Amino acid sequence: MSYVALATRRFETLTDFYGEALGFAVLKQWDRPNGRGCVFDLNGLKLEILDAAQEKAALELGPVGDRIHLVIEVADVDAVYRNLAIDAPPPVTTSWGARTFALRDPDGTPVHYLQWTNE
Repeated sequence: MSYVALATRRFETLTDFYGEALGFAVLKQWDRPNGRGCVFDLNGLKLEILDAAQEKAALELGPVGDRIHLVIEVADVDAVYRNLAIDAPPPVTTSWGARTFALRDPDGTPVHYLQWTNE
């Protein structure tokens, strides 16, 4: 997989969430008359945020489902949690060998932080 793209009608809110609140680096961004976007590096996974309202052909946006969620593997989930700029439920230890916590981005997409503990 090369990257994941999310289209939104709340571009500034979503880019602030991934860039400022979660602290991911911007790889590239653009703002043209017929399209605006931003690509983040989520620990090796590229996440492209597209401004649906500014696309040349308006993008139809259905409800966000839980069939898709972003998983960000980290070495120390507790340290990541402590350094978040937003409130989120605390990490838990799972029965399947991981420590994890989850939150939702402003559009409702689930974002899971995961640290494997049984490797």
